[in-house]
Amino acid sequence: MTGEQVLDTLRRLGAVEVRRRGSHVRVRCGERATTVPVHRGRDLPPGMLRAIERDLESVLGKGWLRG
Repeated sequence: MTGEQVLDTLRRLGAVEVRRRGSHVRVRCGERATTVPVHRGRDLPPGMLRAIERDLESVLGKGWLRG
């Protein structure tokens, strides 16, 4: 899954882009925030996907990225 795909999913779930600095996008969803790296054409490593999912889990629920 690429960074753009993660951002698309987050936008559908109501997240808002707070800022973009280089290839990193800061996203806020409710009271929680996370940073999504966006490198064109490159998949995010599994650990990074888990970290993003964990950062927003309290707002979006468990397994929101897979569902």
